[in-house]
Amino acid sequence: MSCILLINVNKVTFKLICIFISILFAFHISNDLDLNGLYLVNTSALEDNEKENIYSSYIFDPSEYFEEDNMPQNNNIINNNYNYNRNSNNNQLTLQQQLEDPQIRQQGKFYDQIKNRKYEFTSIESKNNEKNNDNNIKSDEYVTFQTVLNLANIEKTGFIRLVAYINGQSFKEDIPLSAVDMSKNKLNVKLKVLKDIGFVSLDTPDEFFACAYHVKDINREKNSILYFDCNEADVQSSDGKNKVRLFKPSSMVYSDSNTLYNEQTQQQGQGQQHDSKEDYKVLLKIISPLSDRKDTKQLKIAVAIRGQIQIQMINDVQEELDKSKDYTITRTFTFDRKTDLGNIQIGDRFHACVSSDDLNPPEGQECEKRLVKKFNSPNSLPAR
Repeated sequence: MSCILLINVNKVTFKLICIFISILFAFHISNDLDLNGLYLVNTSALEDNEKENIYSSYIFDPSEYFEEDNMPQNNNIINNNYNYNRNSNNNQLTLQQQLEDPQIRQQGKFYDQIKNRKYEFTSIESKNNEKNNDNNIKSDEYVTFQTVLNLANIEKTGFIRLVAYINGQSFKEDIPLSAVDMSKNKLNVKLKVLKDIGFVSLDTPDEFFACAYHVKDINREKNSILYFDCNEADVQSSDGKNKVRLFKPSSMVYSDSNTLYNEQTQQQGQGQQHDSKEDYKVLLKIISPLSDRKDTKQLKIAVAIRGQIQIQMINDVQEELDKSKDYTITRTFTFDRKTDLGNIQIGDRFHACVSSDDLNPPEGQECEKRLVKKFNSPNSLPAR
């Protein structure tokens, strides 16, 4: 309309006015545009759940998923909240959600690192030796114990606490099941120990143990026997690889503990649970007879129960044997009943090992096991 009114105006003026009107019209239109909208996506090629994720409101910074350093390296987690920052705004995703997230799946390298994560742990003592030796320990000074966890009958929720004691060296590691490839029914975990730590060196047929606890919901499970398995075995090779299997279908470890737990419950009354007092102490008395090894100089004793481990080093065994009438070393380990894996129960299984090259032959490390039967008074276990 305005252009018609301006027909008789100078052509140059007419052009300038039309250009000005066009610019104003463009700015008016732009106010209705969403400049922060998504790029065009071919939604017909996506699954319904992927469409929902793409159109959900979140901030995504793909640069964070290209750096390998952003991968969480420490798996020592004591609960089942396995989250870490997705971006600087602290929006968080569990590892399982990351595996299912289509945006992350597009970042192939990062997705593969999550899905194919390999678990390999060095003993606590080995890490300390590495620090003291400025990481100059050679790879051939280690021996690997391959722990195979059968997950066929385990819900893929929560986490697994792995505790082991091998050649005077300990492990205590948590593994979130959300990070495990759901298509596989087993999990391989490598445990590396030093062959020689001074007072004891690895050899066959030294004994060791490894235990795994499956924790789904600690608030519901704290007053029950956690589903677990333990394997006490002999070292198979002092130079090559050793294999440990846990959660085997034929294992009776959990059923033995659960049977005693249920018997105790029935004795206390139908439907009545075990003592709920959390301030009880669990006393584990380890007895090491050395009448056949009177010249033992050093001895290390370790005890583990419900995902906890305690260790004592006796540097002068001779001094204690001189005071002993029966050449026996005794140590009582005190555990709080309340642990980060719930309350220790009647029926929970504990392991004890004594380590020293002076015990050879037959073994430089010998281990035994027993079930907890009482609180606030010693549960005795001869270990040798």
